[in-house]
Amino acid sequence: MADKKLKVACLCGKLIGFQICQFLMEQEIDLKIVVNDYEKPGEWYQTPRSLDVEEISLEEIPAFSPELIVVAFYDTILKEKIYSLPKSGCWNLHLGDTLRYRGAYPNIRAIENGDREYKVTLHQIDSGIDSGPILAQKSFPIDSADCGKRVYEKMTKAGLELFMECYSKLVTGEALSLAEPQNQADASLYFRKDFSRELTVPAELQNQVLARTFPPFPPPYFMVGDRKFIITEEQDNPHNH
Repeated sequence: MADKKLKVACLCGKLIGFQICQFLMEQEIDLKIVVNDYEKPGEWYQTPRSLDVEEISLEEIPAFSPELIVVAFYDTILKEKIYSLPKSGCWNLHLGDTLRYRGAYPNIRAIENGDREYKVTLHQIDSGIDSGPILAQKSFPIDSADCGKRVYEKMTKAGLELFMECYSKLVTGEALSLAEPQNQADASLYFRKDFSRELTVPAELQNQVLARTFPPFPPPYFMVGDRKFIITEEQDNPHNH
């Protein structure tokens, strides 16, 4: 009689969720996925919903009785009845350093703070947000001209590598004894609602922009390394008239 396949539920989204699902589909497991409600094929990113794997709802997880749950860019905070269910644990791949940046947009926070090193984290899920015991982290450098998108690409690549490196420990349950509690003192938690695209700039820079914004002449710009960023004014701004 064939060995019974390990039941794994992957709660996933965006490109990293897509890539981890691809990896899991190559393993000898019984895989089901739960995808963010808003995701659909054809967006700017690849979504797990485009893969040929059975999708279930969050409410159907207890009936599936997974022995392992892995989470990657899934937006819903899990309740204890879900994260305490699998015997091999419930693990989250956070694409940031949970000792500093928990929650949303860790790449943007790191760039704003001038960080020159970035970490992604694989940790156990508990009642907090990105606060559970850490199994492993993987780091990479942030270049001085890296933008949010570039760090997003790097952190996705590092996250997939970290997950694949740790996968065998997850499926055997060894990870449960290896994970170490986090220091809760220095971590900051950010939510999506806290993020704004509006920047606060010094008055001197505001004056320079105003002085050089004179259509139809070319708009002002500034350089970051060898990258050129052009400053333009919204055309529907009532102050334009």
